Amino acid sequence: MTGTREIQTNAANGEKLKILRYAQDKFFREGFYKITIDQLSRELGVSKNTIYKFFPTKDHLVRESIYDVTRTAKSYIGEVLSTRSNAIEKLYKMLEFLSKTISRFQSKWFSDLEIHEPRLWEEIDELRKRLMYQNVGKVIEQGRKEKLFENYPVNIIITIFVSSLRAIVNPQFLLNMKQTHKEIIHYTFGILLNGILTDKGKKIYKQLKSKQK
Repeated sequence: MTGTREIQTNAANGEKLKILRYAQDKFFREGFYKITIDQLSRELGVSKNTIYKFFPTKDHLVRESIYDVTRTAKSYIGEVLSTRSNAIEKLYKMLEFLSKTISRFQSKWFSDLEIHEPRLWEEIDELRKRLMYQNVGKVIEQGRKEKLFENYPVNIIITIFVSSLRAIVNPQFLLNMKQTHKEIIHYTFGILLNGILTDKGKKIYKQLKSKQK
């Protein structure tokens, strides 16, 4: 009986994940406001009741879509921090992950957030702020010990990083910029990093950037 329950649970989890990932990609590309459960049901080839079994309302599905990204980000950052890489390599990996993640979101998603779900955006903003404060400080401390970062106060560096990220990754800013989301992230971090890196750190950062071209 236990084995049967496990199979049923795994099947249900698989079905839930399939619905979530499909809706997630669609919301991020096309926005969520005009997309209906009927539409998702037709495109997925599943009944509306199946969707409602896992997500009672469309609002639940929209929120779970973004919470899933947050969980993935938290897990990835934890993996990066546990490696033996130097501080710049760790920050660069986090930067690349952030760039790829932000690139998934199209203008319609940010527009819908700004107009129809401002409270959800506030939740997202608070989640990412906590994530940044919890983890960037560890990398900055490591970089100072490795003589890769200038000996500026850590709390000031973290505040500048977090404030800059919150300023550029928000609906109003991104909707009015001509650059791609990835370009915006790289320009911003390039400016910030070059302001705190030692000469040794700048060489490592330049090498990492050249490998990505």
